[in-house]
Amino acid sequence: MSGSSFLGKISGFLACLPKKISRKSFFEIGHKQDQDFVFGIIGTKSLPSFSQLKYIGKFYSEKEMFITKAAIFLALISSVALSIMLYKNYVIIQPSTGGEYAEAVIGAPTYINPLFAQTNDIDQDISRLIFSSLMKINEQGHVVGDLAETWKIDEAQTTYTFTLKTNTKWHDKENLTADDVIFTVQSIQDQNFKSPLYITFRNVQVRKIDERTVSFTLPEPFAPFLSVLTFGILPEHLWQEINPSHAILAELNLKPIGSGPYKFASFTKDKKGNIKQYELKRFDDYYGQGPYIKTILIKFFASFSEAQNALAEGNVDGLGFLPQNASEQSASLSGQKSLTEHKLSLPQYTALFFNQASNASLKEIQVRQALALATSRQKIIDTAFEGVAEPVETPILPGMIGYSDELQTVLYDPAKAEEILDKAGWERVYESSIVDDAPEESQVQAEQKQETTKGSVNLGLEKESKDLYKRVKKDIPLELTLTTIQKDDMIQAAETIRDLWQEIGVTVNLKIVEIGKVQKDVIKPRAYEVLLFGQILGRDPDPYPFWHSSQANDPGLNLSLYANKQVDRLLEDARKTSDLTERQKKYIEFQQQIIQDIPALFLYSLQYTYLVPNDIKGIETIRINHTSDRFSNIENWYIKTKKRIRF
Repeated sequence: MSGSSFLGKISGFLACLPKKISRKSFFEIGHKQDQDFVFGIIGTKSLPSFSQLKYIGKFYSEKEMFITKAAIFLALISSVALSIMLYKNYVIIQPSTGGEYAEAVIGAPTYINPLFAQTNDIDQDISRLIFSSLMKINEQGHVVGDLAETWKIDEAQTTYTFTLKTNTKWHDKENLTADDVIFTVQSIQDQNFKSPLYITFRNVQVRKIDERTVSFTLPEPFAPFLSVLTFGILPEHLWQEINPSHAILAELNLKPIGSGPYKFASFTKDKKGNIKQYELKRFDDYYGQGPYIKTILIKFFASFSEAQNALAEGNVDGLGFLPQNASEQSASLSGQKSLTEHKLSLPQYTALFFNQASNASLKEIQVRQALALATSRQKIIDTAFEGVAEPVETPILPGMIGYSDELQTVLYDPAKAEEILDKAGWERVYESSIVDDAPEESQVQAEQKQETTKGSVNLGLEKESKDLYKRVKKDIPLELTLTTIQKDDMIQAAETIRDLWQEIGVTVNLKIVEIGKVQKDVIKPRAYEVLLFGQILGRDPDPYPFWHSSQANDPGLNLSLYANKQVDRLLEDARKTSDLTERQKKYIEFQQQIIQDIPALFLYSLQYTYLVPNDIKGIETIRINHTSDRFSNIENWYIKTKKRIRF
């Protein structure tokens, strides 16, 4: 019994031996049932399920399991890398329509009409968004076509012919044609319309050639003409029934209809009737690319501090202007909110303009030379603007036609200034020897001096006493009145200039004038001896309005009342040629004469700074000619994005 049983077990073992060998004999006998299960599955399915893969360890060795896991890990890494590569190379992130941007500006709107907007920065800002023009300023500060698709200039350089783009529409869906351009120019030329652009276009002939073509004929060549065609075009079908004498009262000035990237939606007033906000909506039929941001809100504030508070409280997204001396506030705001500070080059300089007709001492070239040598531009910039400004020494700025860094300019040298005045006969009289024997002032004189700060007063700033002296020539003191506007940075600059000049014996009295009165009470009557003031040069660096003798009186901008026949000829010839090389040459000659005559001292140029949230992309503007030019590529700004596969 026992023998037959033993033989049966042996024959059974031999019968199972092939299966054991095929199951890799180094596996434990206890795993036999699991192996039978797995092999049974393989016989019925091509691939095991996820739940079945958990048994793989039952028949893989430790080495095989390590290799398998490593292979799976490498496969995952390769898949991720391949996915990233495919995403970068074939998936494009594009701007998408949507989002809202609210900007705070200082001031209030009056006429949202491009023919009246020149006198108000807020009006120009909104007009820039709503209206289109024949030409426009791009983000590089160059003049390019807007409504104009092509243009050509005849050989005489007096006739300009423009062809308009197709499919241009007004916000009320009407077509824009050459008739609208003709109507706009003729409205400017109508004195009853009272447009500030009248003087520029009064002698220009405009003619319609066909529905898309219009020509302008000038009485003589004028090289910067393309840059003056950046004013917005009005819709004839809406304005033709309005009496030109009453145009300034038209409702369209507050509820404008244009052809630009944004259209008027609404405005909001407070209880006193003051407009507090303009809401603009994307114009879906705009002829150009974009715009992408769906809604733009322009909110108006009386002061920078109010606008700053609105930004801090989240009532606005950005600031349309950031003062030069507000760097600390900017850093604080940028730390609290996700903001980007954009600094734009502006064709502006601040200078000291000498009115030689108001003070005989200024007629002496030696006096003007000494004042130039005693003026430290860097000290003025450091004191008034915390170093955030660019020194300027000539009337044409970097990047403009005519600029040259090879011109010989005057360097700060107070010792040389003292030497020049000594040789010119201006004697030094030290304070200890000065006897005050002046007659008593009349009541009128006393009232006039209420607005004037004498040179020995520091406007609240204490200055260490020094062995100062005054200068006298034939019993006439070397004394000047320096006038500027009531603005903190301008007052600080004026104080610094006063202190610098007093160190060479020039007595300087400061006269501070309210900003709202400076045009009427000071500039128009040319009522100043030395004027510290800023000038914006415009879209073309044409110095004619600022330095030609014909512009010496109001409304001309020749604030030094400068008259030089050679300079007049250079400026007249330069604006008549479109040859850039020739204009460059004449402008350099003009500047050489200005440096020699010293009718003014050019001090510094400020950048235009504004804050926008980080989530607004597409802002590429680097150079502007007016503050409204910060919107030069507004149609490319975007907040929302979308993804597209590139094949």
